[in-house]
Amino acid sequence: MAAPEQFDVRVETTPQGMVVVGVRGELDLAAAEAFEDAIASVRDASHVVVDLTDCTFLDSSGVRALSLSARDITERGARIDVVASNPAVLRVLEITRVDSLAPVHESRDAIV
Repeated sequence: MAAPEQFDVRVETTPQGMVVVGVRGELDLAAAEAFEDAIASVRDASHVVVDLTDCTFLDSSGVRALSLSARDITERGARIDVVASNPAVLRVLEITRVDSLAPVHESRDAIV
């Protein structure tokens, strides 16, 4: 049995002023708190992009953290976009209606 992929979350600011929270690995119960902490660290940003391009798995804990973050960001008048290209992750976002809380794009370049 292969070991689970190492989780990592990084925060960067693009030259266009977007704050990108990038997730690598599995966003599950073990990683949800680190993800929430990363989102909390960008609380003052006017545009947050959650980049799930390198996210290999998304469970209900990750969905909850993402949903609550999206609601919090939009309630304070900021913008949030999600980037995901993994078909399994996209399906979870669709089934759980996260895509109704934040626009989902296949790449960062697709964000206008």
